[in-house]
Amino acid sequence: MIPSFKNPTRKPDSNSYKLQLNSIILVNSLPNDANTDNIKCGLINTLESLPISVFPIHSKPFGYTYKVWSARWWQWLMSIPKSVNPAYDSNGANANANQNDPNVFFLCQTYEEGVPAVPNRTVIVPAGRSIFLPIINWISILHNDGETDQELIEIATKRMDVARNLQITVNGLTVEEGLKEYRVQSAFFEMTLPDDNILASPSGLIRAVSDGYWLFFKPLEANTRLSSYGSCSSGATKIGVKYNLSIEHIDRRS
Repeated sequence: MIPSFKNPTRKPDSNSYKLQLNSIILVNSLPNDANTDNIKCGLINTLESLPISVFPIHSKPFGYTYKVWSARWWQWLMSIPKSVNPAYDSNGANANANQNDPNVFFLCQTYEEGVPAVPNRTVIVPAGRSIFLPIINWISILHNDGETDQELIEIATKRMDVARNLQITVNGLTVEEGLKEYRVQSAFFEMTLPDDNILASPSGLIRAVSDGYWLFFKPLEANTRLSSYGSCSSGATKIGVKYNLSIEHIDRRS
């Protein structure tokens, strides 16, 4: 599925990597806390059960829709050179790269090369920032995945139509119910690739569209353990990540 970066319609070459970033291939592996407690107890948790609140899917956090934020998330991730890109980060050391929005902190999952199967990242989040992250997603890029907008949309839609087993876990509480409602397909957008980008493509402007499942958490009130999980319908591709999030409080005393 997406994490392999392989173009499903073309022979792979240096310029046709497929990103369902925020995605890693985990063979016969699950996050350690993936839904096991809830299965044992027979509980059905919802997003409202979580200790941190989620912006509703049709809301406009900080004036923008989920669709807009999903495009901004890709623009953020693609702007970071591979050498310091958080998608290649196993421990959270690069999570703060290009986090320039005063209200929102972006989290990603992982490209599989050189990273543990389920990375466990420790990240300090500035106080008052909301958290925006995908559970599983896909990006279709012009000339890599198709030559028309319609071709790009069809591929992105097809890739996310087979997503299954979505989970989000916060402080040990796992939610599966209702996550399908948080699917978003962006409008078309442009991104500027730096040198040494994660697509291994020439630097410059590219056109793309994204599809995926996203969550937008309101600002953390305490240190938080957060993990996500998803897979394709066959179960061959499994995607997960763990975060240990600490709040950065600024001491304003003189």
